[in-house]
Amino acid sequence: MSRIAWVGAALGAILFASPVAAQTPAQCAKRVDIVKHLTGQFHETPVAIGLADNGSLLEILASTDGKTWTLLFSTPTGMSCLMATGQDWQSVPLMAQAGPPA
Repeated sequence: MSRIAWVGAALGAILFASPVAAQTPAQCAKRVDIVKHLTGQFHETPVAIGLADNGSLLEILASTDGKTWTLLFSTPTGMSCLMATGQDWQSVPLMAQAGPPA
């Protein structure tokens, strides 16, 4: 079973116990529940965030050793959906912006 399927199944179990289970896709749940699961199971914490034009939050959570990562999309209402998971996360250092050509 792939990691995203495993995480999705675990979140599905959380949602199944929730009254909104019938209305919410299996890969979505309250942000607090998803982050708690990713932190507990995979030791992932936020390493990058961005605010979308519609007010939603895009986050990358990764384990400290970079072995696993998760792309999470959260709405202003607190619902989050898993967009992707993977392995071998690598942070890229910010590069100084080059000035105009000489």
